[in-house]
Amino acid sequence: MGTQLDPREAKMAMDVFAWFLNVSTSVLIVFVNKVLMDPKMGYKFVFATTLCAFHFLTCGASVRIMEAVGIGKRAAMPLKDCLVFAVIASVSIASLNLSLLVNSVGFYQISKLLIIPFVCLVEYVWFARTFTAPMVLSILVVVVGVAIVTVTDVSVNGLGLVIAAISVVTSGLQQIMCGAIQRRLGLTSNQLLSNTAPVQGLMLLTVGPFVDKLLTKQWIGSYDFNVPALNCLFWSCAVAVLVNISQFMCLGRFSAVTFQVLGHTKTVLVLICGWLYLGDVITNRKLAGMVLAVVGMALYGYFNSLAPAPKAPAQPVAGADKRNSSAGSGPGGSMGGAGGGGGAGLTEPLLGAAGAGGVGVGSSSSAGDAVSVAVHSRYHTGSGQGEGQ
Repeated sequence: MGTQLDPREAKMAMDVFAWFLNVSTSVLIVFVNKVLMDPKMGYKFVFATTLCAFHFLTCGASVRIMEAVGIGKRAAMPLKDCLVFAVIASVSIASLNLSLLVNSVGFYQISKLLIIPFVCLVEYVWFARTFTAPMVLSILVVVVGVAIVTVTDVSVNGLGLVIAAISVVTSGLQQIMCGAIQRRLGLTSNQLLSNTAPVQGLMLLTVGPFVDKLLTKQWIGSYDFNVPALNCLFWSCAVAVLVNISQFMCLGRFSAVTFQVLGHTKTVLVLICGWLYLGDVITNRKLAGMVLAVVGMALYGYFNSLAPAPKAPAQPVAGADKRNSSAGSGPGGSMGGAGGGGGAGLTEPLLGAAGAGGVGVGSSSSAGDAVSVAVHSRYHTGSGQGEGQ
């Protein structure tokens, strides 16, 4: 007779697995996209928004195939919820790309960092979450550390300010909605991804070429889709599937603020990997910012674990428990189910008490927020204005 694993230990193990998978694949896709998008050394596929569309469509198809072969169970969600989520997530990605077009890189990075205080405000008002003074200070330390690393020149104009504000609001709302929808409808992370990824992919495929034309002055139709480039595009989409699946697992498990703050581990790891393998230079300023950010993340994790638990969320809709139960019968369902329905998503055995889900690297990242962050990072490091990063 085998020893039964304690439920808390099992959930902690899944938390660690989801976090590790998300961090590792998010860092990996930065370098895959670097090869794909680099206009000097890579395949010059500079169509960032359209690439996000390919990622979502591939991910949606992959999850549907998993459901068809019995890895998880299909569960529908209301069309209105699906469309609202997909629209907000798509606007988030498009507005972040447009923000990079009309703003300086420094102001673009600042606007991404502003997602953290926006999410804090929404969680405080919407979920009645308590933020202690040490938690707020540790968040501030992380923001300052990442700002030291990423922010260089800063200039502001009226149009850029409006677009940046839209990107902050839509990115924050998407991150929070992901966890909230999973709990309210009793969906697993894979079920939410199965419903929203195809819709979001089609939306981005519709507007993406036009956004990319504004960004790059090139139409995607003029791109030379040779075999090596298609091979690299395939691997970018394949890694994106793992990024999206792991991210939606995390979105239902951790609070938006927690995932925003600790998600900056990806920023630090990308810089370290670039230094180790690509010959990138880490200046004393960047090193100081990285150390400050890591200290802030460690302090946040500690103080977050000491914070009072938030109030219980609204109960899932009728039949949600049954849907979640059946969804957990397959391998994919059991992975996602721990992060989905009920009130389970509001507890973080690994990191402390929390609320809804979020995204890492201060991104739009949507189901593909980590993906789009990799794309955005690659785009402005490949352009003239971004070389200073």
